[in-house]
Amino acid sequence: MSPAGAGVPAQRAAAADPAVELELARRMADEADRHGQQAELLAQRPALLPTWSPLARAVAVYAGCGAAAGVLVLMLVLASGVGLVDGFTLGAWVCAGLPAVAFFGGYLVLGRWGRPAMVAGTPPRYLPLGFLICFLVVPMAYCAYLLLVRGLR
Repeated sequence: MSPAGAGVPAQRAAAADPAVELELARRMADEADRHGQQAELLAQRPALLPTWSPLARAVAVYAGCGAAAGVLVLMLVLASGVGLVDGFTLGAWVCAGLPAVAFFGGYLVLGRWGRPAMVAGTPPRYLPLGFLICFLVVPMAYCAYLLLVRGLR
């Protein structure tokens, strides 16, 4: 059997003042509303570089992808110097292959992490600017490498 009094409900607290309870409920509702607005503002910012403007974010992403492709260009140039890659293959990758890879990489990064969780429509990805950046940065890395090598000789 259960002990005596186990089924008896606990005593209720003294009745609270309805005006005080109403004021507390209003304050809690205001606080919940403020937190909801903050969450909405945070959801309208992208995960990648959230404080940057869309244009600055796109330039940074495309330039970063172009720089990564520039490192690959330098590796191809070194492979060409050893004889692993012929001149035509090197030229094709420097002028078209790696810039295209950098451009599509930047496009995908902006689409995945450069987009806010809550947004009406699609945010701009600045395709012409990204194309220009990627197709300039990668060949410029190759030219810089050539100038550096010839300058050191």
